Amino acid sequence: MSYTQRLLERQRELGHPVRVGVVGAGQMGSGLIAQIERAKGMEVAAVADVATQRGVDAYTKAGRTDISVETDLAKAAELVDAGRAVVIDDGLQMPKLPVDIVLEVSGVPEIAAQIAYASLVGKKDVALMTVEADVTVGLLLSSVANAGNQVYTICRGDEPVECLKLVEYAEDLGLTVVAAGKGKNNPNRPTDVPEDVAEEAARKGMNPRMLCEFTDGTKTQLEMCALSNATGIPIDVAGMHGPSCSVDELATKLLPAADGGILARTPAVEYTVEGDVAPGIFVVVRSEDPVVTHELDYLKFGTGPYYAVYRPHHLASIEAHLSISEAVLNRSADFQTKTWRSEVTAKAKFDLAAGTVLEGMGGHHVHGWTLDADDSFAMNAIPIGLVAGCTLKRDLKAGETLTYDDVEVDETRPLVAMRRLQDALLRTHVIG
Repeated sequence: MSYTQRLLERQRELGHPVRVGVVGAGQMGSGLIAQIERAKGMEVAAVADVATQRGVDAYTKAGRTDISVETDLAKAAELVDAGRAVVIDDGLQMPKLPVDIVLEVSGVPEIAAQIAYASLVGKKDVALMTVEADVTVGLLLSSVANAGNQVYTICRGDEPVECLKLVEYAEDLGLTVVAAGKGKNNPNRPTDVPEDVAEEAARKGMNPRMLCEFTDGTKTQLEMCALSNATGIPIDVAGMHGPSCSVDELATKLLPAADGGILARTPAVEYTVEGDVAPGIFVVVRSEDPVVTHELDYLKFGTGPYYAVYRPHHLASIEAHLSISEAVLNRSADFQTKTWRSEVTAKAKFDLAAGTVLEGMGGHHVHGWTLDADDSFAMNAIPIGLVAGCTLKRDLKAGETLTYDDVEVDETRPLVAMRRLQDALLRTHVIG
């Protein structure tokens, strides 16, 4: 039975659809609100945004007219129970409303992590769109959820989740995964700053810092790190190879070096540039059985023993609500961190002077660079998710990786506290 059929059956039994509380009504959030409102068996029961008018506008674009902006939480709860559309200004209050699941779309890791934690301790399921938060404290959040009866999941539609589905498919077929990853949509320019992409951002209706996070490579590093930590598949080299590659070349390039490929060890998480792989995701697999290899060749899957399993698209906000269905109906996460295999650290884009207050991802100072988690711990590297707002204690050369010793960290930040707790629990093998 499809999600839709089961959601409608649930609605008939309970008398109301799945109530979704959305935190963040920006570009991505607005698209999600529209898609959820079109889905049968679920509705956006409440929207939280510091700019409440954005929530009102998102609801209006989705066709809702019964919209109330509320500051009284008790009144807001009554409106949700009555099936009315509610907008509040504080996402941390969303778990206190009678919603079935909280969908975080803030795009800000500091906020996203707090929303997720508040939802879990408030006994609410939570679905995240902000992968930056998961790459920083996802193991802690998934551990909290899994210890209770809540679901913590990253949403369908983005490359890490859809690639995981290909990995699972390949494993279910009894094929050996050799490489898994994505095609990079944008140029790879590690020293880009927001001004470099301002015109393009304006044309696309994007925040320049958000676009810069893509073009300087940080977003790809984050997404592939998330995939690594969800599957346990490591990277082959620091930062990954990122070869120029077409779809037809996936099963000839992303192979062990002994078989003519570029990988020193397999399996490995990877990404490609140029070529025609983007915006798709892929898994390169090996058939271990000559009978299976013969059958796959006969079925025109490729020429064995290596094959590429390829999906040419990922549909972002259009697919994200599928994770809501999976969480509510099956009590299962589509994607969550299972181990701490990789870490996205911060490399200086340029020479930086002591005393610099650092910007975070997509800014003027650093770009993301994935290391094996053990290597990152050994060098005391600071995760890129914690860098924003830190003050440099020494001069730093372009290309150097930031460590905790290089910066003053505000230990009162909730995201920092959560990361410190996660690291402590990892060291004592309580989680991971």
